[in-house]
Order: sequence, then C-alpha cells, then structure tokens
Amino acid sequence: MARRKRSQDAIQQRTAIKRQQEDALLEGASFNEVDVDDVHYEESTRKKARTTWDDVEQDYELVPRKHKDAEEGMVEGLPIKINGKVERNLVKIQRKKQEEPAEVSESEDEESPVVISDEAGEVSEEEPDSEEKIIALKEELAEMVEKIMENPEENTQALTRLCKMAESKNSNTCKFSMLALVPIFSSIIPGYRIRPLTDTEKKEKVSKDVARLRNFEQNLVLCYKRYVDLLTSLSKVPNNDDPIKVNLGILAMQATNQIISNASHFNFRNDVVMILIRRICKPNLSADPTSTQTIQTIQTLFKGDDEGNISAEIVRALSKVVKVRKYAIDEVVVNTLLSMEVLHDYDPNTRGEEAETRVRLKKKDRVHLSKKQRKARKEMQKIDEEMRNAELAVSVEERERNQAEILKLILSLYLNILKSGNTKLIGAVLEGLAKFGNMANFDLLGDFLQVMKEIISDAEFDNLEASEIRKVLLCIVSAFSLVSNHNQMKISMDLSSFIEALYAVLPYVALDADLEFSYKSLRLADPLEDQIFNPAVNVSTKAELLLKALDHVFFRSRSGTKERAEAFTKRIYMCMGHTPEKTSIALLKFMDKLISRYPEIGGLYSTEDRIGNGHFNMTTDSIAMANAGAATLLENVILSKHYCPVVVKGTRSLMTKSKELPK
Repeated sequence: MARRKRSQDAIQQRTAIKRQQEDALLEGASFNEVDVDDVHYEESTRKKARTTWDDVEQDYELVPRKHKDAEEGMVEGLPIKINGKVERNLVKIQRKKQEEPAEVSESEDEESPVVISDEAGEVSEEEPDSEEKIIALKEELAEMVEKIMENPEENTQALTRLCKMAESKNSNTCKFSMLALVPIFSSIIPGYRIRPLTDTEKKEKVSKDVARLRNFEQNLVLCYKRYVDLLTSLSKVPNNDDPIKVNLGILAMQATNQIISNASHFNFRNDVVMILIRRICKPNLSADPTSTQTIQTIQTLFKGDDEGNISAEIVRALSKVVKVRKYAIDEVVVNTLLSMEVLHDYDPNTRGEEAETRVRLKKKDRVHLSKKQRKARKEMQKIDEEMRNAELAVSVEERERNQAEILKLILSLYLNILKSGNTKLIGAVLEGLAKFGNMANFDLLGDFLQVMKEIISDAEFDNLEASEIRKVLLCIVSAFSLVSNHNQMKISMDLSSFIEALYAVLPYVALDADLEFSYKSLRLADPLEDQIFNPAVNVSTKAELLLKALDHVFFRSRSGTKERAEAFTKRIYMCMGHTPEKTSIALLKFMDKLISRYPEIGGLYSTEDRIGNGHFNMTTDSIAMANAGAATLLENVILSKHYCPVVVKGTRSLMTKSKELPK
C-alpha cells in the first residue's frame, strides 16, 4: 500500500517537473541549453509565462490563414452558405498603389492589413454591412406594413412605431419609413373626418367594437398629425442645403402630393395644402424638381372639386402666402386659378331659391284616404322633406357660400397684383379677368378699369412687341367683360380709351406672325428657353381676342356708333391684306354682321353719288381725327384677287350686299 503511494507521488513529481520544463521553453523561446534539474519557478514566474502564452495565441489568431491549395494572393475568409452547402470564401488581397520598401519579408507582406485606395490616392473605408442593414430595414418595414394593412385596428402600435421611425435622424430609415406610410394612410384613412371625442362621450359605456374603433381613430389622427408635421419640416429645406436633406425634401413633396390626392377630405387638410402652396410660391420655380407635379396636383384638385371646400382653402392659403412673399412668384401659380371649375355656373346676381310650383290634382283624380291614412302620409312627407333638405339644400347653400368666398378672394388677389406693379404677373392676371371678370361686383369695377387704363397707357404703341399686343387685347376684353355684367343695371361707363386702344393696336395685330397660334399649337420648342411651364393657360389666340373685343364694342355694349363703325371698317380692310387666311375669313364674317347693323358703311364700297368732306387720315390712331367718312375701300378690289376662294367669295358678297343696302 505504501509502495503504491510512493509510485503515485513520483508520477506527480515528474509531471510537475515536465510542466515547468515546458513553461521554461516557452519563456526562453528556445529548446537549447536548458537543464531540467535547475528549472525552478516561483508563483510570479508562472503568471508571467501564462500571460506570454495568451499573447502568442492572440497574435497567431490574427494571422490570416493560408492553405497549400490556395491561390497566390488569396486569403481565407469566413465560410459562406450557398444553396444549402457550406463553401470556402477566398478573398483577394488588395495592396496599396504606393511603392513598398524593397526589404520586406514575405511574412510581413502576408500579415499586412487590407487597404482599399481610390484613384485620388486617398484611403477610404466602406461602412460594413451597409447593404445588409438596408435590406433588413426594408424587410422590417414590409412586415410592419403588411400587418397594418391586414388589420389596422389591431396593429396601432406598429403604426405608431413606423411614425417614430420616419422621424429618425438616419436618412435611410427616415426615407423608407416616410415612403412606406403613404400607401398605408391612403388605404386605412376612412371616407369621413374624425372629430375629437367630447367629455360625455369619453365617460359613456360602449361596446368593445365601438371602443376599439374609437381607439383606432384617435391613434390614426395622432399618427397622421405627426406625419404631416414631418412633411412640413422636410419640405421647408432650401435647394442649396445639404444634398441629403434636399433629397428628403423632394421625397416629402412627392408624398404630400399623393396624400392630398387620396385623402383630401381627411383631417389637417389645411396643413397639407399649405405645404403645397409654400413650395410653389417661389420666384424661380423651375429650380424645384417637384414643382411640375405640385402644379398638376393643384389643378387636379381644382377640377375635381364640385362643392368648393378644397378650392376655398387653396385660394385662401395662396392669398396669404403671396402677400407675405410680396407677389414675387411665378405666373404659373396665378394661372392655376383658371383650372377652377366650381365657378362655371356661379351668378352673383341670382337671388334666393324660388318657391317650387306645386301641381295640384283634380278632385276626380284624387284617391280617397281615411283620417289615419292622411295623418300617416303627412308624417312621411315631413320625414322625406327633412331628408331632402339634409342631403341637397344644405350642400347647395354651402356651395354658394364657397363660390362667393372664392370669387372675392380671386378678384382681390388680382387687384392687389395689378396694384403691386409686377410686370411678370400682369398677363396672368388679365387671363384670369377675361374669365372671371364678368362676376366682379360694382365696388371692384372702378378699381380694375383704372388699373387697366394705366397698363394700356404705359404700352408704347410706336413699337409693340408680341407680349405687349396680347396684354393690350386682354385689357380691352377684360374691361368690356367687367362692364357687361352691369349693363343690366343700366350703368353707363366711358370706355372710349379702350376703343381707341383697340383701333391703334389693329395694325400690329395684323403683322404678328403668331396671330393664329397659342402655346398649345404644334411647334418646336425653343432650346434657349429654360421655362418648364407654359406661361398661358387661356388658349385664346390673338385673333380670337381681337374678334371678342370687336364683338364687345359693337354688339355687346352701347359703344358702337356710325363714325366708329366706318373707322374700324377701313382699318380692318387695311389689315386683311396681311392677316392669314382663317383670320381674314373671320373678319369678313364680322364685316357682314357689322354692315347689317350699320348700313351707312355700305357707302365706303363705292364713290358714286357720295360727297366727302376732307381727306381720310390713315396714320392717326384717333378715330375722331381719322375722318373715316371720306375714305374708300380700295382694299376690296385687292382682296377680290386673293388666293383663297373663300376670301374672294366673301369679298364679292359684301360688295353685292353694300349695293342693296340703303345709303
């Protein structure tokens, strides 16, 4: 027993000596000149040897692995799994382009870190797993969107979390979350506005379904409000800011356009409309890549609004923002008002609803009813009348109220723009007055006429440009449109200055090359023009404006006289020698209508049995000084040789008609 104990002690002693020998070998880093009998370590020596062993192991682990069958210049990376099989991943070493020192050992070359250098020689480090993080983010967002779309009432927490992610400072998280919320809100928003619950409604007991619906609606309103505030802050970023912020602002505007198109009836509509208006009310609108989409969105809202609620909010916001910007906006913003359809049937002079005429049945056609049946029928008629009033009468009154407010805001905006003296917006305002001017009330009539007289007086008739010609014609048409609305009230207005301007502008209209063209006409685009929008929404050509003005002077007002008819006849015939074919035909039809109303101008076609006092002055622009009664239509003989057979036929027809009329 003692012998066995001694043998175990000897074995333990030999094992301890062997361990000390191995530690000594590792510490000296050599197996030479080591005496096993003289090895002696204390406790501190063992700790130092153990620490040295850990360092060596760590250094060995950091060395890239290299296999015998590996290709030259390749390093073993982490294994990858392809189609269910684990395969090796060999990564090629990319070295610096700068020259390496000549005396570099092979081992040091293998242990050098991997460095990626660009063409400029600057060291750049790519963010690890950036694509994987984006893919994981997209998968997470897709899962949340799917849950919300399947059952929005049960997943309000996911909607709240998605709104918080949209407010993240990380650009990728903010971008993808913001875009993911657009189809969600477009799908789950109900077809009605959600009002806040009263204190009484909060205290009352309701069923589980009602409570769940109320909870969903309140959470939806809160999340939607946070989302609208986020879009507001992102859309205010200027175009010269950080590119990342500018890109987020563009995406925010795209999201706003989709939201207002799909949820224009929902809460916070005024805030969303203000985002659109503030974005487009800029002097240089072409620098904004989202301006085209925003303008189209506003025009779509105008065309699709039948009750006038959305149109009233847009015009109200536009008036406020334009006033703050001191009318420094693009004319396209003003031209969007011409797309409004809610005012097409509005008449400010109409009175209240007239009493409906009731058709009474004859006594023999009446059905005999008992007293109980008559009472029941009376109650049913009362219920039907209440339902009819709730559905129709209230909406009609609201629509008329919106129409009156919209018209007042538009005309006030037009007048303020004209008074501001912004020459870039005058054409756009006159386009609007040509459409909405006949609805103006008597208070604004004098102001508009005075401003338009000043615009015409500022025009240089010695050398009119194409834009100035259209501006003068629009002023004339707008002035007569404003006055024609009040002719029924027997109001006489002196419009002689506009008639003189029309007489003076006729030669320039005839010599205009774009007389029969509008911006919608088929033509090649100007490569030097950097505008992205067509400045005019009113597609009336200058020839159409001229015919409208002539019709207002002689047929829609009391401004037409014999002297004016003779002067305009002579000048129109002088212009028809230069006007295109279609315009000449239209002017001949106008002359046929004019000679029927004023037979006295038939004497201008012939010199027989006529006594003229003085000579005709063709150079003056004053009708009174022209002495048109002494003129002769020599141009009629020239037009009889016209290349167009329709013009020739019309000229000969007028000549024959002038002989038949009494002088």
